[in-house]
Amino acid sequence: MASTGPWQWLLICTLLVLGCLFAIDAWRLAVHQSEKGSRIGVLSALGGGLITGLSVGLATLNLQMSFEATTKYATWKADVEAAASIPGFSPGHRGIRGINFSGKSLHDADFTHEDLHGMQFRDADLTGAVFDGADLHGANFVGADLESTSFKDAHLKNALLQSADLTHAAVNGTAPQNYAGVQVNGRTCWPKNVDREILKTVTVKSFWERDDTMLTPQQEQKEDGVRGGEIASRCHLAER
Repeated sequence: MASTGPWQWLLICTLLVLGCLFAIDAWRLAVHQSEKGSRIGVLSALGGGLITGLSVGLATLNLQMSFEATTKYATWKADVEAAASIPGFSPGHRGIRGINFSGKSLHDADFTHEDLHGMQFRDADLTGAVFDGADLHGANFVGADLESTSFKDAHLKNALLQSADLTHAAVNGTAPQNYAGVQVNGRTCWPKNVDREILKTVTVKSFWERDDTMLTPQQEQKEDGVRGGEIASRCHLAER
């Protein structure tokens, strides 16, 4: 649908002015003059009709604009959900609740100060993404590539980071309690300079592999040589 044009707003303003003038004139005649009642009635009817028409017109335009905005948002959301790769993604002022970002490539995405409570980023490639100040309570980052991702001042309580790669991620500078209850396993890769106080707050959990077999923390430690909350030797940062 076409956007509301200047001529439409001009017409609305003209109707509003005319309606008000007719209504005022009718009121003036009724109070101060002894004109025939028919003229007063006509002016009142004209004023009332114009104002009523204006109200209907404004309601129609508002509905049209709301419909256009809703259609544009729905189209944008559908494009995001369908895309496999969105480098530099930023939601701007759009709501992203309900969008599943699992498996997507979101290099250098900007989620600064976004409400991402409980959202899905499983197996997503978030290299270089920014989550500074974001609400990530309970967010799912299982298996995600978080290398060079920034989590400054982010709130990650109870987030899932099993098998996530945080190599060179910016996790320091955030209060350790913001990581309370974060779930990790022996395959979670932390940066070498990670604040050890952060590692003390995390929770070691079992992890379901893709073949639906569960590896307990003890099995992972036996297989990988580390337990959750440590820097796994398999992480490529350990080779640098």
